Amino acid sequence: MPLYQYHYVDVQGKKRSSVIEAQGEKEAKTKLREQGLLVTSIVLKEKVSKKQNLKGDNLLAFTVQLSQLVNAGVPLYQSLTAIEEQVRGEPYHSIVLSLCEQIRTGISLSGAMASYPNSFDRLFCGMVAAGEAVGALGPVLDKLSYFLDRQMRLKKQIITAMIYPVILGSFSMLIICVLLGFVVPSLEGIFADRKLNAFTSSVINLSHLFRHYWWIYFPVIGGLITWIVWTVRSPKGKIWIEKTLLKVPLLRTLIIQTAVARFTRTMGTLLQGGLSMIDSLRISRGVMRNAVLEKEIEIAETRIIEGSSLSQELGRSDYFPHMAARMLAVGEESGTSVAMLNRIADMYEQEIEKSLDRVMALAQPLILIVMGLVIGTVLLAILLPLTDVSSFSVG
Repeated sequence: MPLYQYHYVDVQGKKRSSVIEAQGEKEAKTKLREQGLLVTSIVLKEKVSKKQNLKGDNLLAFTVQLSQLVNAGVPLYQSLTAIEEQVRGEPYHSIVLSLCEQIRTGISLSGAMASYPNSFDRLFCGMVAAGEAVGALGPVLDKLSYFLDRQMRLKKQIITAMIYPVILGSFSMLIICVLLGFVVPSLEGIFADRKLNAFTSSVINLSHLFRHYWWIYFPVIGGLITWIVWTVRSPKGKIWIEKTLLKVPLLRTLIIQTAVARFTRTMGTLLQGGLSMIDSLRISRGVMRNAVLEKEIEIAETRIIEGSSLSQELGRSDYFPHMAARMLAVGEESGTSVAMLNRIADMYEQEIEKSLDRVMALAQPLILIVMGLVIGTVLLAILLPLTDVSSFSVG
């Protein structure tokens, strides 16, 4: 239903605003009139922009606050109203306000959240729906808070680990550009009227190409970026890129560990929240962020419906670690699958840190070696003619 924003004057004479859902403006005015509100204006509310979505730390803070209030025995509507009063002025205030309004009109929390899929994904809405169904919304929100916190830590850990290599690589490219654009041209006059070897001539010609045809770089780089984006977004291109990355030794380990940690953490959270195995699998495979591994879970899902177990299907996969499959098999036999899934997630989140350290330890010297080779190549091209006496012309 469309969402309408209205301004009204309360019993104390203060101007306030809120939102209401209705099929049309006439129905919205009728509902407000029945509530006895003195409405000053009402307009159709536009769709929520990207900046207004609840994401990252804001979503975590909202979930933590809501779980604390609900667990303290505060009714859901009053809990949301209390949060709405705190976040006035924030970009995502309209979403919280809409949740309050929808709850007040009798819509469930999961149903209200489902109207904002860019803020509350399928996992979030599915967990909340399961909590509402069994009357355990507070504990479910606690589990979601813990899950979001772990996901945020993992994401920040990966981003932090990649900052130094990116800075080092960018600095290396800057040095290469300075060498080809300024250093080599300034020394080119030394070799005037001299017969140069092929190596030095190649470096000088490369410098000419870099300086005189700089305008070509912009369309080439733009076209390359466009091609990469198009390839990544297309299903076939995405699978090809992800299959290629899974062939690189260290990257393969890091990608699989990250996907397994996300998958098992999500599965454990959903199963503990009361969702069925199949529903949990369908939601969990979406958080892996890898089409190749998601396909493996999709195949496993079909076989589980036919009577197989998750541990058996993961054990048959060429990508999933056999250790994870064995641990899950033990959990299935002992009836502690949820605890074992969370334990597997803890284990691989720790392994990710070790893998990131190994990647960092290898990336830094590799970048320095490449930069050193480029600088050394340019210097060698300059020094070689100076050591060749025959290259000097005799007057």
